[in-house]
Amino acid sequence: MSAGTPPQSATAPDTDGEPPGLLLTHARRYNAMVAVLFGGRRSALDAWLVRAAGVRPGDRVLDVGCGPGRLVRRLARAAGPSGAVVGADPSGPMLDHARRHAARLPTASFHRAPAQDLGLPDASVDVVTSTFVLHHIPPGARAAALGEMCRVLRPGGRLLLVDAYPTGALGPRVARLLSRVSRHRRDRHHSDRQPREHSWHSEHSGHSEHSGHSRLSGGSDGSGYSGHPVDPFADTDVRAHLPTLRTLGLTDLYTADRPPWTRCLRAVKPDGKR
Repeated sequence: MSAGTPPQSATAPDTDGEPPGLLLTHARRYNAMVAVLFGGRRSALDAWLVRAAGVRPGDRVLDVGCGPGRLVRRLARAAGPSGAVVGADPSGPMLDHARRHAARLPTASFHRAPAQDLGLPDASVDVVTSTFVLHHIPPGARAAALGEMCRVLRPGGRLLLVDAYPTGALGPRVARLLSRVSRHRRDRHHSDRQPREHSWHSEHSGHSEHSGHSRLSGGSDGSGYSGHPVDPFADTDVRAHLPTLRTLGLTDLYTADRPPWTRCLRAVKPDGKR
């Protein structure tokens, strides 16, 4: 793919076997949900995501799971007339909406494909972004999706993974609330057992790849509770993908939060020059 020219791609066929994940097909409903979730501050968040991805004029960018294409339009403006941005998504209705709203951006194009099978050439993009998508992909297929993102990145290219995660002051409050709800439901089914108190802790500032994260542990009683800290948002915590990214050979791993609902993970594909 040359600068300023979107990569050629074929429309991905409908999935005949296992679904690629949860498909979102109603763009207006999705946009309304996002507006409520982020309190009308999605535009500021998109600007922050473009900066976090480090998109520069002339960059070739792929947005995996682009949905209605809002971030694609932001990325296209950042990459400028000499760049090119492709939005990939398995949902036809979402892509139809995205194409209509990006009609005036000649460097933006859209490609129907699941994250697990992007169908783009190796080392063809400078930046890959995937925002609020990975938790929609079946857990067993997430490593394959990350492998595809790494494959299409050129050496020295940058990956930005983003998902919804309660951060700042909101995080502990939501986690405590859900922990109480979970404990109440568990105790209703195990009333003959003594409830065990526990707490949940998380860091909510920029931190390195070595930051820890809590995971749900199954208890010996089958309740899913082991007496250890439980993160009720483990499925959307992008830090859970750190081991996979290390296995893929990505470096410069770094996570950062933007309150109230966003956690991002950045990584770089080595260029062999170090």
